[in-house]
Amino acid sequence: MKLFVKNLTHVDLSYFCPEQGVLGESWHTDVILDGGLNDESMICDFSIVKKQIKKWLDDNIDHTLALPMSHAKSTLRAMEDGRLHYLFEQEDGYTFECEAPEQAYCSLPFERITPDQVAQWVETQIVDLLPADIESVKVRFYKENIDGSEYQYTHGLKKHGGNCQRIAHGHRSTIEIYRNGDRDSSLEQDWAKRWEDIYLGTNEDLLGIIENNGKRHHHFAYVSMQGKFELKTRSDRVYMLDCDTTVESLSEHVAEVLAHENPGDQIEVHAFEGIGKGAISVKSINR
Repeated sequence: MKLFVKNLTHVDLSYFCPEQGVLGESWHTDVILDGGLNDESMICDFSIVKKQIKKWLDDNIDHTLALPMSHAKSTLRAMEDGRLHYLFEQEDGYTFECEAPEQAYCSLPFERITPDQVAQWVETQIVDLLPADIESVKVRFYKENIDGSEYQYTHGLKKHGGNCQRIAHGHRSTIEIYRNGDRDSSLEQDWAKRWEDIYLGTNEDLLGIIENNGKRHHHFAYVSMQGKFELKTRSDRVYMLDCDTTVESLSEHVAEVLAHENPGDQIEVHAFEGIGKGAISVKSINR
């Protein structure tokens, strides 16, 4: 007998890809429990189990930077102040570095991170949390089916009281853009290209730009409630803003830029932050 729940939750995270660098991601989460019936003719009280699984995902994966620790180029070391330093030296000469409190990472025993591999790893981690009558658990992570343009971004929100303050977490998002009331797929595709595999940085968090062997890297740092965070990432995958990178500010920024690029048109931007949530901004600039 199996008990299932579709879309139990979704997780937003970033992970490091050896070829593409740091990528934002958002995954739906399905769960199947296998076991016999108890005295109540149920496999388990799923309202309780659902909360347990969701809490584990929130504590261990959601809003983290997932690291492919089996890759030969991945190194993770403890720092004197208790933070962890992650370093990856890419084949093309770029490097990625992150210094953050331990809870900001999810260290995974893989060379490359995929939804299926992470789901199988989660199954091994949560099985002991479940009632003894449950014989096995199956987890499925999968991407949102986006019918339109999409982008993957990584960012950090230092003013946030929760886990969004971590400097390297992210989202896979769609975007909807309307010009004079009509949806404009060309503007959506254009903006998705601008933010393809991007890190969204705030100017006040930028310490400087470093150049080594012809490779430029942006260096960010800030202190938030969870501690001190630092990040060095390739400059050609960074988009700088004068504002915080909340979804409200992002939608306003996109609308403002497009309104100036298309004077006389009313631009309405529906910017998503991961799956099913976001902000709307409307701008127009006179010719």
